Amino acid sequence: MEFRQLKTFLTVVKLASFTKAAHELGYAQSSVTGQIQLLEEEFGTMLFERLGKQIKLTKDGESLFEYASQIVTLSDEAKAVIASSFTPKGALTIGTAESLCLHRLPEVFNAFRRDYPQVEIKLYFDAGGDYRTLLRKNVIDVVFFLDAPCNEKDLITHVLFEETMSVIAAPGHRLTQQHSISPCDLTGETLVLTSPGCTYRSILESILTQAGVKPASIMGVSSNEVIKRFVCDGWGIGFLPQIVVQQDLLNGQLVELPWQGPSFGITAQLIYHKDKWQSPALKAFIDMVLQFFKREAQLS
Repeated sequence: MEFRQLKTFLTVVKLASFTKAAHELGYAQSSVTGQIQLLEEEFGTMLFERLGKQIKLTKDGESLFEYASQIVTLSDEAKAVIASSFTPKGALTIGTAESLCLHRLPEVFNAFRRDYPQVEIKLYFDAGGDYRTLLRKNVIDVVFFLDAPCNEKDLITHVLFEETMSVIAAPGHRLTQQHSISPCDLTGETLVLTSPGCTYRSILESILTQAGVKPASIMGVSSNEVIKRFVCDGWGIGFLPQIVVQQDLLNGQLVELPWQGPSFGITAQLIYHKDKWQSPALKAFIDMVLQFFKREAQLS
């Protein structure tokens, strides 16, 4: 068993594809396949179930994944210690939501790139409800996300601020004439929401379900800009962070409905795994984020 075989195995698991793993590692696909076959021969078991073009870890593969992850993590730690370098460098993979990246994080990213130019930032979008799994599989190093407060025991969570949400409609929509809006007012309405799996879409849907409200239909859209355009064109009612629609509200292109229903309780959070080794780059990034939003809270 060679170290590079374990790294190849972990890359295949991360990307769920032999072809994508070969591309990321710079190998021929036959080399990736050969390395996995050597591991399977050495352990005397199948590590992956191959169903057409899809692959899935076997039970033995899941066991090896746990050990291989620890081995690679320990190797990375050893290299950092032996190098005796505390200068933040390398790569950080950050999971985030579109709205946070565009409206909350540019100043943080700019400051971090200025102070730590040797660190490569990789952004992972559309993590959706899978961000916990991505952190546990070490696909991403840290995540900024909008959700109800995360209380998972194996994840470290820093609540940064509460995100104000807006229920929006086109000017002239019948609901814009009401002084207050409750869940029942959305009965029979078409909703233009983010894609399934988005945490704040799930929170709104949960509120409507508990109230016994059935919309006429729900359109799932992966782009906030497209959601705003569709709502503006009268396709239905939208639901987005207020900061995303702030300029549209000021311009009169959209109207915020006076929501009087249950609180959405959505917070922006910085989350990472409790067992994640904090490289100098990751530690510097976490520290900068926490200090930045602490200052923002003090100024608000």
